Amino acid sequence: MADKTPSGERGLGVLGSTAYSAVFWSYLMGSSVVLFGPALGLFLATAPFDKRRRLLARYTAEWGAHYLERAPFAGVRVVGRDRIDPERPAVYVANHQSMADTLAVFSARIPAKWVSKVENFYAPFLGWNMLLNGYIPLKRGHMPSIMRMFRTCLARLGEGHSLIVFPEGTRSEDGNLRHFFRGAFALAARAKVPVVPLVLDGTAEVLRKGSARITPRMVTLSVLDPIDPAVVAYDSYELSRLVKETMASELARMRSGGSKS
Repeated sequence: MADKTPSGERGLGVLGSTAYSAVFWSYLMGSSVVLFGPALGLFLATAPFDKRRRLLARYTAEWGAHYLERAPFAGVRVVGRDRIDPERPAVYVANHQSMADTLAVFSARIPAKWVSKVENFYAPFLGWNMLLNGYIPLKRGHMPSIMRMFRTCLARLGEGHSLIVFPEGTRSEDGNLRHFFRGAFALAARAKVPVVPLVLDGTAEVLRKGSARITPRMVTLSVLDPIDPAVVAYDSYELSRLVKETMASELARMRSGGSKS
């Protein structure tokens, strides 16, 4: 029978992986306290002239990215970074395998507003920084919140901001793509902005759903070509189907070890 233990855990051993996890979580919590102070100072200092909060967004991206990028025995490889246009609003959609997905996506340095479940905004320091950045909360399954989120997202796209969304809504149990909710694609179709697929591989092994154990490894983030909703006549259902097929194909290619053109 094949050994399904993650490679990082095999290398560190169970005790080593447990110690690594304890250090990682202690560092994340402690550094969040320290790094929130400069974020608040930057927000207050730049609010009069940086209405788009770009400087705070850059700081936040560095803050979030460094946990995986600079962790021992880990790292994030971003492929297709040149497909990110910081001056053009878009809806970036990523597959969702792990709580580590957000840290990995930060490595792409995408200037965008995240759409996130409202509970995350209550987290001390990290959630407070989400508020400072103007991220958009969503109470899952609550229609008034969903409609409020939709109106806010349309307004942000109209102002020239990009969005980052996990269209599966929650983490995949097996690493394969779940059902895509239509919201992100309805936004792109209504605002007539492209959808940019982000495909993650490896984050499920870093932090498995339902576990707090960190297993360090290299994660890959593939940025795919923007998909203009005009190619499906602004039909959000067809746009969702096309994007999901494109992401599934790329995920299969990444796992097979194929090269990206």
